[in-house]
Amino acid sequence: MSIFRSNSSPSASEIAAARQVEFVAFLHRLPFALEAFELGFLPGFREDCSYQANQYQNLTLPVGMLDNDFQNPDLERFVDRFFKYEPRVGVIGDVYEPSDVDAHVAAAREIRASYPEAELIVVPKCQAVIDAIPENLALGYSRGYADRLAHEFSDPADWRGRRVHILGGSPPKQLDAIRQLTGPTLTDEPPADIVGVDWNGLHRGAQFGEFWTADGWDDSGRDADHVTVRKTVRHSLARVREFWRAHGIWPETTPQNEGLNVEYEGPSPADLEDAACTECGTNVWRTRRGPYVAEYDTGAICGYCSYECYVSHRHRNNLEGSVEILNR
Repeated sequence: MSIFRSNSSPSASEIAAARQVEFVAFLHRLPFALEAFELGFLPGFREDCSYQANQYQNLTLPVGMLDNDFQNPDLERFVDRFFKYEPRVGVIGDVYEPSDVDAHVAAAREIRASYPEAELIVVPKCQAVIDAIPENLALGYSRGYADRLAHEFSDPADWRGRRVHILGGSPPKQLDAIRQLTGPTLTDEPPADIVGVDWNGLHRGAQFGEFWTADGWDDSGRDADHVTVRKTVRHSLARVREFWRAHGIWPETTPQNEGLNVEYEGPSPADLEDAACTECGTNVWRTRRGPYVAEYDTGAICGYCSYECYVSHRHRNNLEGSVEILNR
């Protein structure tokens, strides 16, 4: 979006326009990326990853955002993968020294020659780099767990008047950064134009049965029979969307516009197609406690006669972290 600039103080409507993003990205594998896409998030992944979609049939999910492998950066490789995946948004790389800006600008020009509408982001890692990056490229404002966060080497004034993408950090932390970069100042500086935000921390909380809320992590679903990692992440995504809508940040248009009424759902013992324990073959209905039912990220529902069989099957098939016990 364009930001009106003048010598006068920006109006409330101009600040509101500056704060409303064009996309809220969620970078992850399937099925979490698909859940996010259905809720209106821009899906994607880091260049050294993928959606891990080999086990899914007839699935077409666009790569909305491609992040660089910041721990092992390679500009030529990133450009090649941008051409392969053709994302809408690309985070070209982190720049620690002004002398490295030209190489990143050259990479951006190569991409723009074929994809003129692409939103390309360069992430400054020192104050001097900010001014060295051309204005036709968005700035990545590090707010998450990066080695050097934006507020550690710069002031909000350094980012004003530029297109800015907030990289990482929970929504309240990102909102605080947005307010600092766009709010009115005594010197009438223009607001930064906030292009987008992204945060991928929902899955880590879901592994412990916790979903995100505006008031912090909620573990009320931890002991619920029907809660899975997948359902917990989806619930958190809906809460994030509600948060951004409430603060006027959520984009006007999104890849999908599914409703926000997302509640926990999950299979019950009645959903088991086979009474045999997935691990040992024992009839799960003849055990004292009844079946343990688990749903994997692939969508497969398995029944076990005991907790021991559940653990054994999970370990033997390298399913650590991809399943939650639903019923017992």
